[in-house]
This record gives sequence, C-alpha cells and structure tokens, in this order.
Amino acid sequence: MFTIHIFKNTSRDYTIQLYEDDETTESNLQAEDEVRIKIGRGSDTPDLDLSSFEELTGGSTITFTAGTNDVTLKLRQADVRSIEAGAYDCQILVVDNSEHAGTPQEDVVKHVEQGVCMVHPSAGGDFSDEESSSSSSESSSSG
Repeated sequence: MFTIHIFKNTSRDYTIQLYEDDETTESNLQAEDEVRIKIGRGSDTPDLDLSSFEELTGGSTITFTAGTNDVTLKLRQADVRSIEAGAYDCQILVVDNSEHAGTPQEDVVKHVEQGVCMVHPSAGGDFSDEESSSSSSESSSSG
C-alpha cells in the first residue's frame, strides 16, 4: 500500500516504483503498457483520472521508463485545484495494450496497486498558476 500527499494549489512531481504482489519483485513495465492513476471516494467516476497516454487539460502527466518499475506522476495545480481536502482512495493500474485490441480494459489489466491519497489544504490559499512556478518532488514506493 502506498500514500500520495497532494497539496492543493501547488504543482508537484512524484516518483513511484511499482512492485508485484510479493512486494519485493519489481514490476517490469513494457513500452506498450498504459499506466493509469485513479483518485476518488468510492464512486464510479474518480475525481482525478490520469493516463500515460494523454495529458490532462491542466498539464498533469504520467510517464514511465520501459523495462523498469519507475513511474513519474506530475500533478499540476490546475488539475488538483477543485479536489476537496481529505482522504481519497487511489489505484494505480498497469494495462497491457499489446492485448487490448477489441478487449474490454478490465480484461487486460495486468497489475493493480491500492493506496491512499491525502489532499492537504494550502497554507498559502488559492493563487493562480502563474504565481506558482516551482515544483517540488516526492518519492513513493508501492507494493
């Protein structure tokens, strides 16, 4: 299980390492894989749904290095601004898109990790993206 801390109204980068169910064997991400991160509170529609195949409108992205277990999550202020402070469920999914042609997504998910996302209020209050030009970085291992 992993924990991601999001600070409202700030941009932040996260380095995440994915492990198999035994929590010691590194996952081996392939170039055709899609990494998805879903953050929400028990509803069918997550509050934040990121895919390594596309950037969110506010600039948040997920990238990974094929042949490793390294995932980089870049959350941008504009994409997290509307999420209320509190605890959320978080899922990281690895979808094998080499087998995806004509198959529903849930049938090709090859790895899922469950965790918690804590959204913290910003002591600085709400401010525009232009006023927040710096990013910080946090590292998280999951397994």
